[in-house]
Amino acid sequence: MANLKREVYEMTRIAFSLLAVFSLIMICSCKNSSTTPESAPVVKRESWKDHGCELITDAELEKMFSFDAKATFLNSRSLPDQVFCLRTWKKPDWKERESFNERTPDKWLNPENRLVIQLFDYLYPDLSKQQMDGLRRDRRNTYDLDVTGVGEDALWSTSTLTLLARKGKYTISITLEYLDDSAQNLPKAKEVALLALSRI
Repeated sequence: MANLKREVYEMTRIAFSLLAVFSLIMICSCKNSSTTPESAPVVKRESWKDHGCELITDAELEKMFSFDAKATFLNSRSLPDQVFCLRTWKKPDWKERESFNERTPDKWLNPENRLVIQLFDYLYPDLSKQQMDGLRRDRRNTYDLDVTGVGEDALWSTSTLTLLARKGKYTISITLEYLDDSAQNLPKAKEVALLALSRI
């Protein structure tokens, strides 16, 4: 009888040990296979409608512009049935800027950064090219600079802080209010456009 109790005890102990090991293996495999939204890969989509904020993720934006989303009140907004994403986040000295704006009404310092991404699908590459050529011809006062190294063709507007870049049937529009000197926003706008275009 004592031997039988000992055998039952040993078998129970082994069973619990195996159960503990199995549970540990399952927990580890679940942790390795799961992906957080920040680490999940961005999928290439047939249609980007309603997914404009996936062209550049919040995490990528934080890294690209070196800021903390919570500390700077990052806000992302999209529009239904469009490929559109508006993001705003506070500048590091936003409180001082707002105070300056209250004291000096004839001058204004922007207290926040703004990035607007829009993607236009012209269905055919020729139509996308015609649109870009038309802007270069008819709105040269606005789109005053030809840009190289972004897509197949690109234009920059110093007055509206907007970069237009074409890739196949698509044209992407990047409007970036980041640095106070408007001309200095182009390099960062190009960086944003290159990442977004790599996904389409």
